[in-house]
Amino acid sequence: MLQRAAIPASEDCLVVGVSMGSFQARRPDRMRGTIHVVPMLTVIMPTYERPQLLDVALKSALGQTFGDIEILIGDNSDSDDTESLVSTFDDPRIKYHRNRPGLGPQGNWLDLVQRAKGELVASLHDDDFWHPQFLAKIVPVMISDPEIAMTFCDFWIVDAEGNKLPGLTNLESKRTRRSSLPRGDVGVDYQNRLRMVAVWGAPQPAYAAVVRRQQILDCDFPEDTVPLYDIWLSYQLVRNRQKIRFEPNRLTYYRQHPGSLTSGGYSRAEDAVFRRILAENNDLPVEREVYRYWCQLKWARGAAAMETEGADEWGRQEMMSAVQGLGGWKYIVASGVGRSQLLWEIVKVGKRRRNLSRRDVV
Repeated sequence: MLQRAAIPASEDCLVVGVSMGSFQARRPDRMRGTIHVVPMLTVIMPTYERPQLLDVALKSALGQTFGDIEILIGDNSDSDDTESLVSTFDDPRIKYHRNRPGLGPQGNWLDLVQRAKGELVASLHDDDFWHPQFLAKIVPVMISDPEIAMTFCDFWIVDAEGNKLPGLTNLESKRTRRSSLPRGDVGVDYQNRLRMVAVWGAPQPAYAAVVRRQQILDCDFPEDTVPLYDIWLSYQLVRNRQKIRFEPNRLTYYRQHPGSLTSGGYSRAEDAVFRRILAENNDLPVEREVYRYWCQLKWARGAAAMETEGADEWGRQEMMSAVQGLGGWKYIVASGVGRSQLLWEIVKVGKRRRNLSRRDVV
């Protein structure tokens, strides 16, 4: 069973002017014979029970120096707090929709994409926020080159209070190769592009990219990959040989906190994504790199399970399933703890003691 964004009936679109670096598009309303201004870009804001964080995110969208936008808020909340917050903003660009019942994170996002009027869309989760120049740095280039399917940028990692974490940000930029990627088209070599998505994890369309709406509408989202629409979308753009551009400036802020969507982990969906990628690229040399990276993710899950009550069996399974893609001491440790409950307990105790020692030093 595939989840697919419904494609609305096409409507003629005419560019009638350029002002302050932004286009104003108009389309005929066939029902009324009138003209409606269509925004160039739609800001997609799915939210659930986080009005205080949404307040920061929404203000960052309204504060963009590129103003040819609409802002769609899809609310999966049970309470009325989010609706009350949104009602305090007096800006006609904001459009709020309450989902009853909730659609889930990915369903909410897809519903907003379907409702969007802009040719371009940018996702802004309720716990993240943008630099005022985010859209201004990216959108004009995409307007001038309609072949660009997605432009992604680097970003800051911030803590729960919104403070920058330079050390962690620099490490992540280096790991994903964003720190060394040149500005512009990422190239046409398929294996390098696949490596960029499935090994480095460089593009993050959920919080640091602008995408052509039609590219999302044309994408199938398999149910077993829910809710990791961002990884799957990036892969589909690579798979379909779409043009992707990189902007090296750090223009968005990704908030790390216990309540974030990514902090909960989605191992089954992650595994489904990688199984599909490997199955569709098993004849390429880069396939081995993708497999090894997947095993590193499983290793990280197993290590995290050592600090989670009641997760021993699952953690050992993760370690065992990662063994074939690991090397050196990780291969030895994963093989040992996967086969021996006693060794698992010994390593777990040692890991917890090291963590306590680090906290004492701090």
